[in-house]
Amino acid sequence: ADAVFANFKPGTLAALGFSYAQLRERNPGIVLAESSAFGDRGPWSAQMGYGPLVRAATGVTWLWRSQDAEPGRFYDATTVFPDHVVARLTAIATLAVLIRRRRTGVGGHVHISQAEAAINQLAEAYVAESARAAGLPVREGTTVNAVFPCAGDDEWCVMSIERDAHRTALAGLIGCEELPEDRTALIAAISTWTATNDKNLVTAQLQDLGIPAAPMNRAADVADDPQVVFRQLFTDLTHPLLAATMPTETGPAPYTRIPRAELRPAPMPGEHTRTICQKFLGLSPEHIDGLIADGVLFTDQSKI
Repeated sequence: ADAVFANFKPGTLAALGFSYAQLRERNPGIVLAESSAFGDRGPWSAQMGYGPLVRAATGVTWLWRSQDAEPGRFYDATTVFPDHVVARLTAIATLAVLIRRRRTGVGGHVHISQAEAAINQLAEAYVAESARAAGLPVREGTTVNAVFPCAGDDEWCVMSIERDAHRTALAGLIGCEELPEDRTALIAAISTWTATNDKNLVTAQLQDLGIPAAPMNRAADVADDPQVVFRQLFTDLTHPLLAATMPTETGPAPYTRIPRAELRPAPMPGEHTRTICQKFLGLSPEHIDGLIADGVLFTDQSKI
């Protein structure tokens, strides 16, 4: 193998006989890419950890509090953060080691910590909070990033008021001579206006004025969003065991000169038996037929 990937608690691979040192003995050019909650060294390296624990331990859950929340109220978003970030970092790190191997002939070992990935992604917020904790002045500005109620049942929009020009334009739109400076009063004034308007109308009007805004869509509605549909982010797959088609993501990185990969559902048991035996094992059709007849191989999907 060119590369081995593992997502175990540190020490698990070694116990199984697959540590980097053990793999390197068999293949000096092997690349081992691992990820774990807190890394393979340090006082927390042996601790078990999943997304919610990592987010809490690194301060992410604390940072995700609403500015208007009551003391002690925290909101841990339903997300795989930082898992998906770690997966991308691991892929990038693996490619870097493979490039180095091409130049030097030597493989390598990389171990990504989910905790460190989370801290890295939110470095700016950590700097600001550290400065605030040390008693240093931190510029708060007049920025407001908030969720506002809109007309309808559980309908919402989000807007970012980041500059004085935004405040002036918004004041004119909602019929105020001047927006309140107090954050609570400002949000109340904006909410009074948004609550009587459709979220898409609110978003369109704000965008026309140069104010960043977006409707809050339900997760189930995202696949039918006009922008998502136009970008062809989803495609429908059929499966022999399912009556309905399955919406499947095509990937968020379309290329201009590389066609999208053909997506197929998971193969049925035995579906690729003949292909694998012929292409990778070099077996003749007659040999394969004999192995199937003897019960060594399986290919009859009707027996599922």
